[in-house]
Amino acid sequence: MEIQQELQRMGHGDHLCLVYENAAEQWDAVVPYMAQGLARNEACLYVIDDRSLDEVRQAFISRGVDVDAHQRSGQLLFATKRDAYLCFGTFDPTSMISFLEQTARQALAAGRTGFRVTGEMTWALGHECGGDRLIEYESLLSNFFPGSRVTAICQYNRTRFGADVIRDVLRTHPVAILGNQVCPNLYYESPAMVLGQDSTEQRVEWMIQQLQRFRSAERTLERAVQARDDFLSVASHELNTPLTSLKLHIQSLTRALGRGDLSSFSPQKMMGVFDRTDRQLRRLSRLVSDLLDVSRIHAHKLTLHLEHVELWELVADVVERMSGEFARAGMRLDIAPGPQVKGLWDRGRLEQVVINLLTNALKYGAGRPVHVEVSSDGARARLAVKDQGLGIREEDRDRIFERFERAISANEASGLGLGLYIAREIAQAHGGTISVESQLGKGSTFTVTLPLDVEG
Repeated sequence: MEIQQELQRMGHGDHLCLVYENAAEQWDAVVPYMAQGLARNEACLYVIDDRSLDEVRQAFISRGVDVDAHQRSGQLLFATKRDAYLCFGTFDPTSMISFLEQTARQALAAGRTGFRVTGEMTWALGHECGGDRLIEYESLLSNFFPGSRVTAICQYNRTRFGADVIRDVLRTHPVAILGNQVCPNLYYESPAMVLGQDSTEQRVEWMIQQLQRFRSAERTLERAVQARDDFLSVASHELNTPLTSLKLHIQSLTRALGRGDLSSFSPQKMMGVFDRTDRQLRRLSRLVSDLLDVSRIHAHKLTLHLEHVELWELVADVVERMSGEFARAGMRLDIAPGPQVKGLWDRGRLEQVVINLLTNALKYGAGRPVHVEVSSDGARARLAVKDQGLGIREEDRDRIFERFERAISANEASGLGLGLYIAREIAQAHGGTISVESQLGKGSTFTVTLPLDVEG
């Protein structure tokens, strides 16, 4: 679900409100939020009020949380308003924040990575508890959370609270969960503003900043939409090119067969057809693979299958496999003799990095020689691919590693603009880096560094 992916981005210091209208909206946000905390070894506290303990436990269990096991370990706790908000007899914002600080310290001392809390805020509807200070408390929390190891979701049942309270709830939470969306809150105000401690000048400045922030977000969205449309246009062209070539090969053979022209099926001509077909299929396969990898990276699902790999042998094998493509382009490709450099890496993913860098050199190398080198400084392995081609402007050197980006326009070179982006993500997933040194008109050197398997 979208909300689960959005909640994955939440972490220590975040202060969210959940404004829900039914049980499905409540549990779809709260259960994955708490389950993520359990998976991250955080202490997790659920403060019950509107629901019964049995209802809450069943909601967790039905969504796959082993409640009993987490309770036995002491990682998951359930409390009532008397145990938490009213533990001092009456509600006091400062005392409640002290309670959160103390509980977080206890969690860290017990070896937990942080403290995660969510509470049903209907307790504030009572008359005996000092709930009139609720908004003061929510506002002061925005001073407490940043820099802490605590994160919280405050749950507000919209069918129980009046519009005046919901309005103030939205004013006091930097992030709001509404339906199945996690929304950065443009209506959030600083504690000083909520408590009436700011000046008119400060409020005007805030209003101007909010307008500017909103317009900036609009521009970012507009650029994203344009980038998507540009990508779809390029992707359609790139995928159609090998498909059109394959279609033409089939049509040509079909026509020859219809005419009874068996000379078109001689071993020599068929080998040429098979060779061209193989190249187009490999190109199509790489395009589809790149699109799938972008999807995996975006979903944080780029997995590595680690094994002991000798880097020079891997690179030399890829160079040999791609030498035919370079020969057809009239370009020389060579690899320098290198030392044995072994690491605990994903063989297939590293082959993908080498292929992407060599494909980039083939595309932008201007027909000149390409040189590959593998080396090591004892702590890290180094792979360098050097071409003598077009080069890259200084202002473009960071940009070319982003999705769908090129140093030149799509009309000047084929491809989706994904090769360097995927290479960077693979290198970083291994704990490594990728960089480029270049001079316009004098070529580029792409360098990948990877941590060595010191025990291997």
